[in-house]
Amino acid sequence: MTTALSDAVASELHGHLRNVCGQIGVDPDGARLVKYTMNAVFMSPPFVIRLAAGPHAETLAYRVVSVAACLEKADMPTVRLAPDLPPQPIFSGEWVATVWQYVPTVGHDPKPVDLAAPLRALHSLEQLDVSLPRWSPIEKFRRRLDAAAALSIEEAAELERWSRTELGIRATDLIQDLRGRCDEAQDDLDRIAWRFPPGVIHGDAHTGNVLLPADGHDGPARSGPLLCDLDGMCIGPREWDLVPTAHGAARFGRSSADYQGFVGAYRFDITTWKGWPVLRRVRELQLVTSTIDRLAGRPDVARELAHRLRSLIADDLSVTWTRYR
Repeated sequence: MTTALSDAVASELHGHLRNVCGQIGVDPDGARLVKYTMNAVFMSPPFVIRLAAGPHAETLAYRVVSVAACLEKADMPTVRLAPDLPPQPIFSGEWVATVWQYVPTVGHDPKPVDLAAPLRALHSLEQLDVSLPRWSPIEKFRRRLDAAAALSIEEAAELERWSRTELGIRATDLIQDLRGRCDEAQDDLDRIAWRFPPGVIHGDAHTGNVLLPADGHDGPARSGPLLCDLDGMCIGPREWDLVPTAHGAARFGRSSADYQGFVGAYRFDITTWKGWPVLRRVRELQLVTSTIDRLAGRPDVARELAHRLRSLIADDLSVTWTRYR
């Protein structure tokens, strides 16, 4: 199942895809959209093409390219940039693309336990030979809310209709509510006594960002699970990379057995630590602000975001969420 898009959004994406494919010598007709949440990800073997737009997309793309090169040099279990291409990132108007080696995967989805080994490897690094930002999640959430508050007239009207229809409140009130939650979360984070020393972290370590290579794949030489989506790489608390698996069991209906498999392999249970309730709230803010400024033409994402926000506003921790696609 792939992301449902309006004709206008699909046309825009495929126009930029064709431009990028022309620059790297690939037939765009063979490309398949895998997902479009934060970025549009197209599979076009032997490549995976990630397209992004926005005020920070260019800066982030340059950093990700540098980070990927350093991780490869350090032999980390991460995806690799495609070799023998024009210098990356690659541009199409205001959109920016990074191109990665396609990794054939096994026929089943990763489980939380598959994250344990690559995270332990990554967490063995205190630093990389590249400048990484400090973990600052609330700052990112606030930027997304600022972007939602500054949408064009047409997009703002669509956001207003959606907010009133789905949530029964004005969009400005919704944004203000989320800003208040960000302030509270930042105050709580400032008071946390961390369990581990800070270091290199992935930043968004959930099972959707791990690949299970099939036998005989000709991608990265390292065998075993590989971390992908390196946009959130930073220096921060290692505890944060353990939150998505715990949150998956708490909010997304993952089995407790799956979570305990991860706990046994990583050898720490974040849910028994006193900082867990704070990090859970931060994770939920991450997941409701990630798309709020880019709902236009994405009905499935808009529907799921409304579902999440209703439970968040009601402080109902029992409601099950589903992943964006």
